Amino acid sequence: MPITSVPMAMLMTVAGRRQCANSLSASSIFRGADPMAMTRKQQILAAARGEKLDKLPFGARIDVWYNYHSAHGTLPDKYKGWSQTDILRDHGAGSQVRFFAVTREEYREMEVVETNDPPYITTEYRTPVGTVAKIELFDTSEGPWIKYEMEKLFKSEKDYPVLKYVMEHTEPADNFEAYYKLREEVGEDGMVMTAGGGLWSPVQRVMREIIGYELFFYELADRPARVEELMEAVKDLERRKLPVAIKCDLEIFNICANWSDDIQTPVFRKYFVPWFQEVSEFLHSHGRLVMAHTDGEMRRLNPMFRETGIDIAEAITPAPQTLVSMKEFREQLGDEAIIWGGIPSILFEPMYSDDDFDAYVRNMFQEMAPGYRFIVGMGDNLPFDGDINRVGRVAELIDKYGHLPIQV
Repeated sequence: MPITSVPMAMLMTVAGRRQCANSLSASSIFRGADPMAMTRKQQILAAARGEKLDKLPFGARIDVWYNYHSAHGTLPDKYKGWSQTDILRDHGAGSQVRFFAVTREEYREMEVVETNDPPYITTEYRTPVGTVAKIELFDTSEGPWIKYEMEKLFKSEKDYPVLKYVMEHTEPADNFEAYYKLREEVGEDGMVMTAGGGLWSPVQRVMREIIGYELFFYELADRPARVEELMEAVKDLERRKLPVAIKCDLEIFNICANWSDDIQTPVFRKYFVPWFQEVSEFLHSHGRLVMAHTDGEMRRLNPMFRETGIDIAEAITPAPQTLVSMKEFREQLGDEAIIWGGIPSILFEPMYSDDDFDAYVRNMFQEMAPGYRFIVGMGDNLPFDGDINRVGRVAELIDKYGHLPIQV
Protein backbone atom coordinates (compact mmCIF):
# COMPACT_ATOMS: atom_id res chain seq x y z
CA MET A 1 0.00 0.00 0.00
CA PRO A 2 1.23 3.54 -0.70
CA ILE A 3 1.91 6.05 2.04
CA THR A 4 -1.49 7.50 2.92
CA SER A 5 -1.04 10.42 5.29
CA VAL A 6 -2.29 12.71 2.49
CA PRO A 7 -4.00 11.99 -0.85
CA MET A 8 -1.42 10.86 -3.34
CA ALA A 9 -0.86 12.60 -6.66
CA MET A 10 0.87 11.21 -9.68
CA LEU A 11 3.81 13.55 -9.16
CA MET A 12 4.19 16.92 -7.51
CA THR A 13 4.05 19.64 -10.14
CA VAL A 14 6.77 22.23 -10.53
CA ALA A 15 4.43 24.77 -8.94
CA GLY A 16 3.77 22.40 -6.06
CA ARG A 17 7.46 21.82 -5.50
CA ARG A 18 8.03 25.58 -5.45
CA GLN A 19 5.24 25.97 -2.91
CA CYS A 20 6.81 23.23 -0.77
CA ALA A 21 10.22 24.88 -0.98
CA ASN A 22 8.75 28.24 0.00
CA SER A 23 6.93 26.72 2.96
CA LEU A 24 10.26 25.42 4.23
CA SER A 25 11.75 28.90 4.34
CA ALA A 26 12.38 29.92 7.92
CA SER A 27 12.10 33.55 6.91
CA SER A 28 11.95 35.51 3.69
CA ILE A 29 14.71 37.65 5.15
CA PHE A 30 17.22 35.21 3.60
CA ARG A 31 16.09 35.93 0.04
CA GLY A 32 18.78 37.90 -1.69
CA ALA A 33 20.54 38.36 1.64
CA ASP A 34 24.23 38.99 2.07
CA PRO A 35 25.71 35.50 2.54
CA MET A 36 28.15 36.92 5.09
CA ALA A 37 25.15 37.63 7.35
CA MET A 38 24.05 34.00 7.15
CA THR A 39 25.58 30.89 8.64
CA ARG A 40 26.95 28.27 6.28
CA LYS A 41 24.02 26.02 7.13
CA GLN A 42 21.57 28.80 6.31
CA GLN A 43 23.31 29.45 2.99
CA ILE A 44 23.09 25.78 2.00
CA LEU A 45 19.44 25.48 3.05
CA ALA A 46 18.48 28.69 1.28
CA ALA A 47 20.01 27.44 -1.97
CA ALA A 48 18.36 24.04 -1.46
CA ARG A 49 14.99 25.79 -1.23
CA GLY A 50 15.65 27.63 -4.48
CA GLU A 51 16.16 31.01 -2.83
CA LYS A 52 18.47 33.49 -4.51
CA LEU A 53 21.72 34.27 -2.74
CA ASP A 54 24.40 36.80 -3.59
CA LYS A 55 27.19 34.21 -3.63
CA LEU A 56 27.56 30.49 -4.26
CA PRO A 57 27.28 28.37 -1.10
CA PHE A 58 29.88 25.67 -0.50
CA GLY A 59 29.34 22.39 1.35
CA ALA A 60 32.37 20.07 1.34
CA ARG A 61 32.84 16.45 2.36
CA ILE A 62 36.21 15.15 3.59
CA ASP A 63 35.46 11.99 5.61
CA VAL A 64 37.53 9.61 3.43
CA TRP A 65 40.58 11.86 3.78
CA TYR A 66 39.91 12.52 7.47
CA ASN A 67 39.29 8.89 8.47
CA TYR A 68 42.34 7.63 6.62
CA HIS A 69 44.79 10.18 8.02
CA SER A 70 43.31 10.00 11.52
CA ALA A 71 43.84 6.22 11.54
CA HIS A 72 47.38 6.45 10.17
CA GLY A 73 48.47 9.40 12.32
CA THR A 74 49.18 11.48 9.23
CA LEU A 75 46.82 14.42 9.70
CA PRO A 76 48.68 17.72 9.29
CA ASP A 77 50.05 18.77 12.69
CA LYS A 78 47.74 21.78 12.76
CA TYR A 79 44.68 19.55 12.46
CA LYS A 80 45.50 16.81 14.95
CA GLY A 81 42.66 16.63 17.44
CA TRP A 82 40.37 18.67 15.19
CA SER A 83 37.01 17.45 13.88
CA GLN A 84 36.09 17.43 10.20
CA THR A 85 33.93 20.49 10.81
CA ASP A 86 36.80 22.32 12.54
CA ILE A 87 39.06 21.68 9.54
CA LEU A 88 36.45 22.77 7.01
CA ARG A 89 35.69 25.91 9.02
CA ASP A 90 39.40 26.73 8.89
CA HIS A 91 39.22 26.50 5.10
CA GLY A 92 36.10 28.63 4.78
CA ALA A 93 33.86 25.74 3.71
CA GLY A 94 30.57 24.44 4.99
CA SER A 95 30.74 20.99 6.55
CA GLN A 96 28.94 18.05 4.97
CA VAL A 97 28.88 15.16 7.47
CA ARG A 98 27.24 11.79 6.81
CA PHE A 99 24.91 9.93 9.18
CA PHE A 100 23.15 6.72 8.15
CA ALA A 101 19.51 7.29 9.18
CA VAL A 102 17.26 8.88 11.79
CA THR A 103 15.55 5.52 12.32
CA ARG A 104 17.00 2.17 13.31
CA GLU A 105 15.76 -1.39 12.97
CA GLU A 106 14.58 -3.61 15.82
CA TYR A 107 13.60 -7.27 15.41
CA ARG A 108 10.81 -9.43 16.80
CA GLU A 109 10.12 -13.17 16.70
CA MET A 110 13.63 -13.92 15.47
CA GLU A 111 17.12 -14.12 16.90
CA VAL A 112 19.79 -11.79 15.51
CA VAL A 113 23.33 -12.88 16.38
CA GLU A 114 26.30 -10.64 15.60
CA THR A 115 29.89 -11.90 15.79
CA ASN A 116 32.80 -9.47 15.63
CA ASP A 117 36.16 -10.60 14.29
CA PRO A 118 37.70 -7.25 13.29
CA PRO A 119 37.53 -6.02 10.65
CA TYR A 120 34.79 -8.57 9.84
CA ILE A 121 31.28 -8.63 11.28
CA THR A 122 29.04 -11.68 10.77
CA THR A 123 25.31 -11.24 11.35
CA GLU A 124 22.84 -14.15 11.42
CA TYR A 125 19.06 -13.75 11.28
CA ARG A 126 17.59 -16.92 12.79
CA THR A 127 13.87 -17.17 12.04
CA PRO A 128 11.21 -19.92 12.30
CA VAL A 129 11.43 -20.36 8.52
CA GLY A 130 15.21 -20.51 8.22
CA THR A 131 18.44 -18.58 8.69
CA VAL A 132 20.24 -16.05 6.51
CA ALA A 133 23.65 -14.52 7.24
CA LYS A 134 25.93 -11.80 5.93
CA ILE A 135 29.58 -10.93 6.43
CA GLU A 136 30.57 -7.28 6.41
CA LEU A 137 33.91 -5.49 6.42
CA PHE A 138 34.26 -2.32 8.45
CA ASP A 139 37.68 -0.66 8.48
CA THR A 140 37.70 3.12 8.77
CA SER A 141 41.50 3.15 8.50
CA GLU A 142 41.07 3.05 4.72
CA GLY A 143 38.54 5.88 4.76
CA PRO A 144 35.00 4.39 4.56
CA TRP A 145 32.26 5.40 7.00
CA ILE A 146 29.89 2.49 6.26
CA LYS A 147 30.21 -1.29 6.16
CA TYR A 148 30.90 -3.23 2.97
CA GLU A 149 29.07 -6.53 2.42
CA MET A 150 31.66 -9.19 1.68
CA GLU A 151 28.96 -11.87 1.68
CA LYS A 152 25.34 -10.97 0.95
CA LEU A 153 22.27 -12.18 2.82
CA PHE A 154 20.87 -13.82 -0.31
CA LYS A 155 22.59 -17.00 -1.49
CA SER A 156 19.89 -18.98 -3.33
CA GLU A 157 16.17 -19.27 -4.04
CA LYS A 158 15.53 -20.88 -0.64
CA ASP A 159 16.41 -17.56 1.05
CA TYR A 160 13.41 -15.64 -0.33
CA PRO A 161 10.90 -16.72 2.37
CA VAL A 162 13.47 -16.08 5.11
CA LEU A 163 14.26 -12.59 3.83
CA LYS A 164 10.56 -11.80 3.52
CA TYR A 165 10.04 -12.95 7.11
CA VAL A 166 12.94 -10.75 8.30
CA MET A 167 11.47 -7.67 6.60
CA GLU A 168 7.98 -8.34 7.93
CA HIS A 169 9.26 -8.79 11.49
CA THR A 170 11.53 -5.75 11.53
CA GLU A 171 10.18 -2.74 13.42
CA PRO A 172 11.42 0.85 13.07
CA ALA A 173 12.50 2.87 16.09
CA ASP A 174 13.80 6.41 16.24
CA ASN A 175 17.51 7.12 16.15
CA PHE A 176 17.04 10.81 16.87
CA GLU A 177 19.37 11.10 19.86
CA ALA A 178 22.44 10.05 17.87
CA TYR A 179 21.46 12.33 14.99
CA TYR A 180 20.84 15.34 17.24
CA LYS A 181 24.19 14.81 18.96
CA LEU A 182 26.04 14.91 15.63
CA ARG A 183 23.96 17.86 14.43
CA GLU A 184 24.88 19.78 17.58
CA GLU A 185 28.57 19.07 16.94
CA VAL A 186 28.32 20.41 13.39
CA GLY A 187 26.17 23.35 14.48
CA GLU A 188 25.68 26.17 12.00
CA ASP A 189 28.88 25.27 10.16
CA GLY A 190 27.12 22.88 7.80
CA MET A 191 24.70 20.00 7.34
CA VAL A 192 24.39 16.47 8.63
CA MET A 193 23.35 14.50 5.56
CA THR A 194 21.08 11.61 6.47
CA ALA A 195 18.10 9.49 5.52
CA GLY A 196 14.79 8.70 7.08
CA GLY A 197 15.00 4.94 6.79
CA GLY A 198 18.32 4.06 5.21
CA LEU A 199 20.90 5.20 2.71
CA TRP A 200 19.28 3.25 -0.14
CA SER A 201 15.75 3.03 -1.48
CA PRO A 202 14.05 -0.40 -1.19
CA VAL A 203 14.98 -1.57 -4.69
CA GLN A 204 18.52 -0.29 -4.32
CA ARG A 205 18.78 -2.10 -0.98
CA VAL A 206 17.71 -5.35 -2.63
CA MET A 207 20.17 -4.85 -5.48
CA ARG A 208 23.17 -3.57 -3.56
CA GLU A 209 22.93 -4.91 -0.03
CA ILE A 210 20.74 -8.02 0.01
CA ILE A 211 21.38 -9.83 -3.31
CA GLY A 212 24.26 -8.04 -5.03
CA TYR A 213 24.14 -6.37 -8.44
CA GLU A 214 25.21 -9.22 -10.73
CA LEU A 215 23.10 -11.91 -9.10
CA PHE A 216 20.15 -9.51 -8.91
CA PHE A 217 19.83 -9.37 -12.69
CA TYR A 218 20.04 -13.15 -13.01
CA GLU A 219 17.35 -13.53 -10.36
CA LEU A 220 15.17 -10.88 -11.97
CA ALA A 221 15.39 -12.76 -15.27
CA ASP A 222 14.83 -16.23 -13.76
CA ARG A 223 12.48 -15.49 -10.85
CA PRO A 224 10.93 -12.03 -11.35
CA ALA A 225 7.93 -12.71 -9.11
CA ARG A 226 10.14 -13.71 -6.17
CA VAL A 227 12.37 -10.66 -6.62
CA GLU A 228 9.38 -8.32 -6.85
CA GLU A 229 7.83 -9.90 -3.76
CA LEU A 230 11.05 -9.20 -1.85
CA MET A 231 11.09 -5.63 -3.16
CA GLU A 232 7.54 -5.11 -1.87
CA ALA A 233 8.48 -6.49 1.55
CA VAL A 234 11.34 -4.00 1.79
CA LYS A 235 9.05 -1.18 0.59
CA ASP A 236 6.53 -2.02 3.29
CA LEU A 237 9.29 -1.80 5.90
CA GLU A 238 10.38 1.58 4.56
CA ARG A 239 6.76 2.79 4.63
CA ARG A 240 6.63 1.88 8.33
CA LYS A 241 9.79 3.89 8.93
CA LEU A 242 8.52 7.11 7.38
CA PRO A 243 5.92 8.06 10.05
CA VAL A 244 8.68 7.60 12.64
CA ALA A 245 11.29 9.51 10.66
CA ILE A 246 9.02 12.47 9.90
CA LYS A 247 8.86 13.29 13.62
CA CYS A 248 12.53 14.28 13.41
CA ASP A 249 13.09 17.93 12.49
CA LEU A 250 15.33 16.98 9.59
CA GLU A 251 15.15 19.51 6.76
CA ILE A 252 16.48 17.38 3.89
CA PHE A 253 15.79 13.64 3.58
CA ASN A 254 18.17 11.54 1.50
CA ILE A 255 16.11 8.75 -0.12
CA CYS A 256 18.68 6.89 -2.23
CA ALA A 257 22.33 6.76 -3.21
CA ASN A 258 24.97 5.31 -5.52
CA TRP A 259 23.39 4.94 -8.94
CA SER A 260 25.34 4.10 -12.06
CA ASP A 261 24.38 4.32 -15.71
CA ASP A 262 25.40 0.72 -16.44
CA ILE A 263 23.55 -0.84 -13.48
CA GLN A 264 20.37 1.06 -12.59
CA THR A 265 19.29 2.33 -16.02
CA PRO A 266 17.54 -0.90 -17.21
CA VAL A 267 15.30 -1.02 -14.13
CA PHE A 268 15.15 2.63 -13.07
CA ARG A 269 11.88 3.78 -14.60
CA LYS A 270 9.95 0.62 -13.67
CA TYR A 271 11.22 0.04 -10.13
CA PHE A 272 12.87 3.23 -8.86
CA VAL A 273 10.79 6.12 -10.19
CA PRO A 274 7.38 5.10 -8.71
CA TRP A 275 8.91 4.72 -5.26
CA PHE A 276 10.67 8.08 -5.49
CA GLN A 277 7.40 9.72 -6.54
CA GLU A 278 5.56 8.17 -3.61
CA VAL A 279 8.15 9.12 -1.00
CA SER A 280 8.75 12.59 -2.44
CA GLU A 281 5.01 13.27 -2.30
CA PHE A 282 4.89 12.18 1.34
CA LEU A 283 7.91 14.27 2.37
CA HIS A 284 6.78 17.34 0.42
CA SER A 285 3.39 17.12 2.12
CA HIS A 286 5.26 17.49 5.42
CA GLY A 287 7.29 20.45 4.20
CA ARG A 288 10.57 18.60 3.74
CA LEU A 289 13.08 18.59 0.91
CA VAL A 290 14.11 15.39 -0.87
CA MET A 291 17.63 14.51 -1.94
CA ALA A 292 19.46 11.68 -3.68
CA HIS A 293 23.20 11.01 -3.51
CA THR A 294 23.85 10.93 -7.25
CA ASP A 295 27.59 10.38 -7.37
CA GLY A 296 27.87 7.90 -10.25
CA GLU A 297 27.81 7.89 -14.04
CA MET A 298 24.46 9.56 -14.77
CA ARG A 299 24.20 10.23 -18.52
CA ARG A 300 21.19 7.96 -19.21
CA LEU A 301 19.71 8.40 -15.73
CA ASN A 302 19.57 12.20 -15.79
CA PRO A 303 16.47 12.49 -18.01
CA MET A 304 14.57 10.08 -15.73
CA PHE A 305 15.62 12.03 -12.63
CA ARG A 306 13.16 14.73 -13.69
CA GLU A 307 10.30 12.25 -13.21
CA THR A 308 11.16 11.37 -9.60
CA GLY A 309 10.00 14.39 -7.62
CA ILE A 310 13.43 14.59 -5.95
CA ASP A 311 14.54 18.17 -5.29
CA ILE A 312 18.31 17.86 -4.87
CA ALA A 313 20.87 15.90 -6.89
CA GLU A 314 23.78 15.77 -4.45
CA ALA A 315 27.40 14.68 -5.00
CA ILE A 316 27.11 15.37 -8.73
CA THR A 317 30.33 14.09 -10.31
CA PRO A 318 31.10 15.46 -13.78
CA ALA A 319 33.87 14.97 -16.34
CA PRO A 320 36.73 14.15 -16.27
CA GLN A 321 35.61 11.56 -13.69
CA THR A 322 32.42 10.73 -15.61
CA LEU A 323 31.16 11.42 -19.13
CA VAL A 324 28.84 14.35 -18.30
CA SER A 325 29.89 18.01 -18.10
CA MET A 326 28.33 20.39 -15.59
CA LYS A 327 26.59 22.23 -18.41
CA GLU A 328 25.05 18.92 -19.54
CA PHE A 329 23.99 18.13 -15.97
CA ARG A 330 22.08 21.40 -15.79
CA GLU A 331 20.49 20.87 -19.20
CA GLN A 332 19.53 17.25 -18.48
CA LEU A 333 18.32 17.70 -14.89
CA GLY A 334 16.44 20.90 -15.69
CA ASP A 335 16.39 24.36 -14.19
CA GLU A 336 14.23 23.32 -11.23
CA ALA A 337 16.69 20.76 -9.84
CA ILE A 338 19.08 21.80 -7.10
CA ILE A 339 22.56 20.60 -8.06
CA TRP A 340 25.04 20.03 -5.24
CA GLY A 341 28.56 18.98 -6.14
CA GLY A 342 30.53 19.65 -9.28
CA ILE A 343 34.18 19.13 -8.33
CA PRO A 344 35.32 15.55 -9.08
CA SER A 345 37.41 13.88 -6.39
CA ILE A 346 40.28 13.30 -8.79
CA LEU A 347 40.76 17.08 -9.19
CA PHE A 348 42.07 17.19 -5.61
CA GLU A 349 44.77 14.59 -6.37
CA PRO A 350 48.42 15.36 -7.22
CA MET A 351 48.09 14.46 -10.91
CA TYR A 352 46.29 17.77 -11.43
CA SER A 353 48.29 20.97 -10.93
CA ASP A 354 47.07 23.97 -8.97
CA ASP A 355 46.55 25.78 -12.27
CA ASP A 356 44.49 22.85 -13.60
CA PHE A 357 42.38 22.96 -10.46
CA ASP A 358 41.74 26.69 -10.63
CA ALA A 359 40.89 26.52 -14.32
CA TYR A 360 38.41 23.71 -13.72
CA VAL A 361 36.61 25.51 -10.88
CA ARG A 362 36.37 28.79 -12.80
CA ASN A 363 35.03 26.97 -15.86
CA MET A 364 32.50 25.15 -13.64
CA PHE A 365 31.18 28.51 -12.44
CA GLN A 366 30.75 29.59 -16.06
CA GLU A 367 28.96 26.36 -17.02
CA MET A 368 26.53 26.82 -14.12
CA ALA A 369 25.79 30.50 -14.83
CA PRO A 370 23.80 32.31 -13.56
CA GLY A 371 24.54 29.99 -10.62
CA TYR A 372 21.24 29.82 -8.78
CA ARG A 373 20.02 26.43 -7.49
CA PHE A 374 23.64 25.33 -7.25
CA ILE A 375 25.65 24.38 -4.17
CA VAL A 376 29.36 23.91 -4.77
CA GLY A 377 30.58 20.59 -3.44
CA MET A 378 32.52 17.40 -4.06
CA GLY A 379 31.86 14.49 -6.33
CA ASP A 380 31.80 13.00 -3.82
CA ASN A 381 34.67 13.25 -1.32
CA LEU A 382 38.21 14.39 -0.68
CA PRO A 383 40.34 11.30 -1.45
CA PHE A 384 42.97 10.17 1.04
CA ASP A 385 45.75 11.48 -1.24
CA GLY A 386 43.89 14.72 -1.97
CA ASP A 387 45.18 18.18 -1.11
CA ILE A 388 43.14 19.63 1.77
CA ASN A 389 44.38 23.11 0.85
CA ARG A 390 42.40 22.93 -2.37
CA VAL A 391 39.23 22.95 -0.28
CA GLY A 392 40.28 26.37 0.95
CA ARG A 393 41.16 27.33 -2.60
CA VAL A 394 37.56 26.64 -3.66
CA ALA A 395 36.37 29.09 -1.00
CA GLU A 396 38.84 31.68 -2.30
CA LEU A 397 37.67 31.22 -5.89
CA ILE A 398 34.04 31.56 -4.78
CA ASP A 399 34.91 34.83 -3.03
CA LYS A 400 36.54 36.07 -6.23
CA TYR A 401 34.36 34.64 -9.01
CA GLY A 402 31.27 33.13 -7.36
CA HIS A 403 29.09 36.19 -6.85
CA LEU A 404 25.59 35.78 -8.27
CA PRO A 405 24.37 36.09 -10.88
CA ILE A 406 27.49 34.78 -12.60
CA GLN A 407 28.10 36.63 -15.83
CA VAL A 408 29.26 34.58 -18.82
